Amino acid sequence: MPLGTFKRTGKIIAALTCVVVAVIVMMTGLSACVPSYPKETLAEAVKEVCKAEYDMDVEVTLVGSTIGIYYPMNGLLDAGLGISESAWDTISNLLLIASRVVLSTDADIKFYCVITQDEKLPELQVVIIKYVEDVKKGMYQHISRGESFKRTLFSINLTPQARKERSVEQVFDRLNLDDGTRRNVLDEFFRSAPTKLSDIGYWKGHFYLKDINMEEFLAAQIENRLKLDFRGDKKLMELFEYRSSESEFEKEDDARYFYVKFKIADVKEEAGEGVREMNVLKVQEILKVANEVVCGYRFKDFDYLIMDDQLENSRLKVKGVDVYDFDQSKAAVVDIVNAPGGYF
Repeated sequence: MPLGTFKRTGKIIAALTCVVVAVIVMMTGLSACVPSYPKETLAEAVKEVCKAEYDMDVEVTLVGSTIGIYYPMNGLLDAGLGISESAWDTISNLLLIASRVVLSTDADIKFYCVITQDEKLPELQVVIIKYVEDVKKGMYQHISRGESFKRTLFSINLTPQARKERSVEQVFDRLNLDDGTRRNVLDEFFRSAPTKLSDIGYWKGHFYLKDINMEEFLAAQIENRLKLDFRGDKKLMELFEYRSSESEFEKEDDARYFYVKFKIADVKEEAGEGVREMNVLKVQEILKVANEVVCGYRFKDFDYLIMDDQLENSRLKVKGVDVYDFDQSKAAVVDIVNAPGGYF
């Protein structure tokens, strides 16, 4: 989907979830003593609301403190394989109901995930993940609409489980296995709960959802914001070509750290000092994004930020405290980043 379309639709989502939800939640009595949607019947309640208000037959599941809502639709994609305008209306309605429900239940829901696919092409999915506390902050205007948009994880991707099973099915075909054996092998070895956010999805009647934790949610935000900045900021686009980035939260021995891999090339290939100056600017932007995320959530429970510049084959390391204080301290990148000789 073109970046302009992505930004435009993202702002629509942010506005809907921050403004319209606020009105409806207040009307339905957010502070009432009796929850509108008791935890014992939460999944069924979501189904009933979707059916009664929008005639949508949804599937709902709860995994720990995460609720997932799935809805297949006709016309999700337009001729250019972007999301159609009618589909955006439907997605907005799903987000609206999800927000209303999680703010009016006594269940301990921290994250909600909306998944939709085109009935004609279920191999392609849209996944939207929101943090319940962000919805509340947006409702009371403690964060801006733009910030609310950045805090929403949005992705269009190939359904992970479909991709996995398609590859295995090719092997089954070569071995000429019967349907029963295929099903048993898939259930035993290839149909398991996801371990990463990128594995979340829905396939052939089954949710592939995990209990989302704050660390991986923040890591995904770093990745998402890097993409938005390097592909959306005019100045950065004049200097760099963003190719890819991945971000995860890792635990190793006694260390806890954000691990960011990136491929961000200079638009103009220069030698010597020019390359080092561009590396400083590039890393400075990554640090700015990481600082925005951890400070925005007041998250200090990490020891390092590790960055792998895959185009330069260089690994960089920054102390967690330096990442958290980066905006306030105004520290120079070269003073706080441990980098290989010649990188800066």
